[in-house]
Amino acid sequence: MSSESKDRFSQTPEAYLASHHIVPHLCHALSSLYTLKDSDPKLQPFRYLSDYFARVSAGQHVLHQDYAYISTSPHNRASFVKLLWRTYKSIGNHGDLLTAKEYHALIQLLCADFPFTIVQSSARIILMDDAISDCLMAFQDFLYAFQVQFCFNEFLNACRELYLSLSAEKGNSTPRLEGVESSKFLDGITALLSNNTYHHPSIRVIHRILSKSQKASFYTYLLGIANSDTINSSVGVLPKKSQCLETENKSVKSD
Repeated sequence: MSSESKDRFSQTPEAYLASHHIVPHLCHALSSLYTLKDSDPKLQPFRYLSDYFARVSAGQHVLHQDYAYISTSPHNRASFVKLLWRTYKSIGNHGDLLTAKEYHALIQLLCADFPFTIVQSSARIILMDDAISDCLMAFQDFLYAFQVQFCFNEFLNACRELYLSLSAEKGNSTPRLEGVESSKFLDGITALLSNNTYHHPSIRVIHRILSKSQKASFYTYLLGIANSDTINSSVGVLPKKSQCLETENKSVKSD
């Protein structure tokens, strides 16, 4: 028996349901079923639930859902990143450059109440400067920055607060650029993960990123996470960044 199977069978039923985010999906499915049942009395509940969870498993369940639902689990977030890529990959193939507000408008066609703050934070991974309203970004760059910002949003926000706290101790006037001691930043991140349940990238990858120099800026830290093939592979929905345009070109030719 694999270690994963042992862990699964050692969990309490409540812990198992929580770790796989079953309850939010079940509540959403039952709510949808209740609504549809009024308009379609012939609807078969068991068939509907089977189809619903098949769509969840395939990552085909997040289109036109509200933000509360698409952000409820790592699987939902990854599924939304995949949806974004598949819907708008022609933008990358054509080389179009868009602003953060324009990318947000496109995302709102998939999720009407998606917050601009996450799009804005994604843009700052690429542009570094806080004045990003009118700056243009390639779709490929935005997509991989958006993936890590959305999938690890709470963790990255906590890292930002930690970084600013370490910067304040040193009296940095421009904390985003001047950097902090990499070892202290890594120790702080390790403490964050031991005291919280954030969904986060591999700590080994974070260690590799922060071990490249004695000082690290928050910008280089975020950029390292966004450009990591290992982290991208762990999310599991996008090709390697170096192959993204190649994949898009093949898709266009096949169409």
